[in-house]
Amino acid sequence: MAFIKATREKIWLKILMAGSSGSGKSYSALRVATGIAKKANTRVAAIDTENGRIRYYANEFDFDDLQLEAPYSPETYIEAIDDAIDADYRVLIIDSISHEWDFCLEVHSKMPGNSYTNWSKITPRHDKFMEKILQAPVHIIATARGKDEYVLEEKNGKQVPKKVGLGYKQRDGVEYNYTVTFNIDQQSHVATATKDNTHLFEERYDILTEKDGIALYEWANSGDVPEVKKTPVKKEKPVEESTEEILPTVETEDEEPMFDELSASELQKLITKNAKKFDTIAKKEFGLKVKKLINTANYNKCDDIEKLQEILELTK
Repeated sequence: MAFIKATREKIWLKILMAGSSGSGKSYSALRVATGIAKKANTRVAAIDTENGRIRYYANEFDFDDLQLEAPYSPETYIEAIDDAIDADYRVLIIDSISHEWDFCLEVHSKMPGNSYTNWSKITPRHDKFMEKILQAPVHIIATARGKDEYVLEEKNGKQVPKKVGLGYKQRDGVEYNYTVTFNIDQQSHVATATKDNTHLFEERYDILTEKDGIALYEWANSGDVPEVKKTPVKKEKPVEESTEEILPTVETEDEEPMFDELSASELQKLITKNAKKFDTIAKKEFGLKVKKLINTANYNKCDDIEKLQEILELTK
């Protein structure tokens, strides 16, 4: 072990936008995502759990969406995120993550037995979902619904109701996992940063725009390329000399084994190797063809040998 001088490294942005219904979370997410995508030279992908609501803005923004349907389990979200990564998107909106937590609460409420003990079965599933967001090689903007409540405030000498957010419909402390967390006001649509590792939004109370997405991207890419962590290599035991005659190996013309000799994991590795030659457009087309075959672009989730053989053919 040794200490070394710390340096800034490039990161994948993880942004949370929270607010009451009607505060403009989806719209703000699209504006910021558009700015990031412009600098990253990529398209914006959106996972929509709001029954197509994000499409209200399809005439204002250029993006691709995936309509996620119930059940909104952590595993369903994880698969959708993997699909976006496999399709080579580098900017992803998840609108919203509140449905995932509602699913966890509902499953927990229906479990018999001790409430505290039952959380030990739900928490690992939720943690995997959060870890997927934090570790995914893609810029993610997630939205979360606020816990809405009405309060009375004085306006023009009268007491009028105002909707305010009291936390988020997600697990307590979720905001601390993100690079920047914004609370968006329901009436003015102004964003306030409640957590900001970038320092770009300190003392700022503005409506978020594409310029903020550009600034966030430039901040995230102002560091060095992270060093790839090396996996320790186990030392092999020395091979004892044998007195038996070593037979010469027979070389064959085929560099790759026959299909029927390959396991599912071996086929998946071969597909990944062949797919590396694809450019961005070819990768997207390949992902669509794979999804048509097995209902997901992530062929690593498939263990059907025949289907994997078909997918391998698509890489040739």
